[in-house]
Amino acid sequence: MSNMRSGPGLVLEVVAGTNSSVPSDRTPIGYYVRASTSDGRWNTTIKAAEADYSVSWNETLNIHAPSLKFLQWFMSIFSPTSKKINLEIRALYESGPEHVRAFETTFEQLLGCDGQSMTLSAINNQDISLTLKAQRSIKITPHAPRSSIPEHTRRLDRNVVIFGEAGSGKSSLINGTTQHLLAETSNDAHGCTSTPERYPVEISDRKYVLIDTPGLNEGSAGTVPDAEAKELLKSLLRELMSSRSDSIGLLVYCVRRATRPRTFVEAYNKFYSGICHKRVPIIIVVEGWEHERDMESWWNINGNQWKSHGMHFANHPCDSTSNIPDGVTRRVTEPSGFLRNLIARHYSDSAVGTRRRLVIEGPNE
Repeated sequence: MSNMRSGPGLVLEVVAGTNSSVPSDRTPIGYYVRASTSDGRWNTTIKAAEADYSVSWNETLNIHAPSLKFLQWFMSIFSPTSKKINLEIRALYESGPEHVRAFETTFEQLLGCDGQSMTLSAINNQDISLTLKAQRSIKITPHAPRSSIPEHTRRLDRNVVIFGEAGSGKSSLINGTTQHLLAETSNDAHGCTSTPERYPVEISDRKYVLIDTPGLNEGSAGTVPDAEAKELLKSLLRELMSSRSDSIGLLVYCVRRATRPRTFVEAYNKFYSGICHKRVPIIIVVEGWEHERDMESWWNINGNQWKSHGMHFANHPCDSTSNIPDGVTRRVTEPSGFLRNLIARHYSDSAVGTRRRLVIEGPNE
């Protein structure tokens, strides 16, 4: 059964926080806000605190949910529920982030303020607060000239989706690219990302959002079973490829050196060809290399086989040598410049929605 409608969505502006202090003898690099729903996590950029421990973010997060399947839509008619949003202020140190305070609200509570600012008090600490604004996200569909779209609704995120096998280094790649230990990493072949998580990053004066996704091909004992991880990735890509969501301009496919060629072909055909219809640039990042000569040899063997299956990548994998540290407790001492360069070079603002005209429709009720 096809999807019936998109889930609830909103444009959430994280304005500021007050008294965001941490009882510690260390000085944090800065603070950021994490918004979490059952469908994913969204992070603001990292901002330093003022002398009174207030922090001004003034940053917008486009929070959405994947389309509902028929059964989910049908059940929601009889048992409507309020969609929860969990918020956290986190302090970032060189060793990684530490939780400061938690907040809780719902889509309905935020939207009830009708675009006006509202202030939440932290759970178990009324002295710490978080100020927010919200409005319902719009639906954009074919047929109307782009000029009819209000300017503030046209500022879509430049999303870069990072996917691949569990333990292929996706989270480490993000830490190197953002130059902070934000994403949790693992030291083995098991993944540690349980839901899509978004990390803002600025490259060459342009703002992007890196989306980390649960690892594929993990067993039932892993963080996210393979079938569930594939469904999460498919839902994410379908939502981003639709005309009523944020933009997507690049896919980063992370693979391990020992991965079987058939696994590459299956993932490429299912996610890139089947869902993205090859309309978005895709680059490949191969983990586990120590010598460039080995990479060239590996590419000469596997690259020809991929080409025989009609697989094409925007980059040569030998562009992708990584010096990202493996452990979550290590400091990122060298920025991962190679992926930053690849993103700046290959991201396409017109990859999705070309040859389409757009119109704004009212929200799904």
